[in-house]
Amino acid sequence: MSLNVLLLILRIAGALLLYIFLLGMLAVIWRDWRAVADQAEWSRASTGRSLGGLVVVDAGKTDLLPGHAFPLAVITGLGRALSNTIVIEDAFASSEHALLALRDGRWWLEDLGSRNGTRLNGEQLNAPAIVATGDEIGIGGVRLRIELADA
Repeated sequence: MSLNVLLLILRIAGALLLYIFLLGMLAVIWRDWRAVADQAEWSRASTGRSLGGLVVVDAGKTDLLPGHAFPLAVITGLGRALSNTIVIEDAFASSEHALLALRDGRWWLEDLGSRNGTRLNGEQLNAPAIVATGDEIGIGGVRLRIELADA
């Protein structure tokens, strides 16, 4: 077998391995996306009602529309990564920026160690805090108002 044939076979094998890897990554992303969507559906179905939402007050330099409402899940992740419940494509948002979670009947907001921090009602969030309807969350140039469902 000549060197040229061997190189051709190696190139084809490398390309096939690359495509197999990319298909595997797509499968993982699809599975994660479905899991998040199913969790959101489960949280609404298990309580029999909506938990509330986050309404865009200021979209900053993103494609979000002011007034758009995102439904809340029992655990709502905020950040740039597609694995978050609410994806915020702001240059100052971290991949996994903040977490809004329902614990013991109260909603808690927690910064996940983001580089630029999370603001609650204009103040830097230094520790997990209880939030209520009307509070505003700031991530980068984006501001979201919390609108919780009545208990």
